[in-house]
Amino acid sequence: MLKLIKDLTPFFEDCYRRINVREYAKIMSISPPTASKLLAFYVTEDILLSERYRNYILFYADKESKDLIALSRIYWAYRLKELLDFMESKLNSPTIILFGSLSKAEAKMDSDADLVIFSHKKVLNLENFEKKLKRKIQLFWFKSLKDVQDSNLTNSIINGYVLRGRLSF
Repeated sequence: MLKLIKDLTPFFEDCYRRINVREYAKIMSISPPTASKLLAFYVTEDILLSERYRNYILFYADKESKDLIALSRIYWAYRLKELLDFMESKLNSPTIILFGSLSKAEAKMDSDADLVIFSHKKVLNLENFEKKLKRKIQLFWFKSLKDVQDSNLTNSIINGYVLRGRLSF
């Protein structure tokens, strides 16, 4: 995995989490001075934001940052790779789209992975993948985008991140 994405993992897993330098250093198994330099660098790159709270400087995801959203999508595509390979082996040329909080860099620790699949519906056992991701996986099945009745869901799908296949209108 890219170092950049690895460095930002705690912020992708929970975009609302505020982390101080020592906590980040412990999570990433690096020294506090190294952690401080990394976090300060990501603030200058407009990926993270910082705020003072008592004697601490807390760092958190800049959820408005286009770069953070793009990196978050790459992170989740990487984390979902095994699941996507499994789905491709069980389904016939599916289009799989990540949407919802994970695709918008708005993930919380209890957020589920919302995936829309354009293919014929099939029963898939996703228990092992849910344990590995530590998240519920919610699948939405449609034959085509025209079959989606809810306009809000259609909009979310269109603005989602295509993981496999391609979205055709």
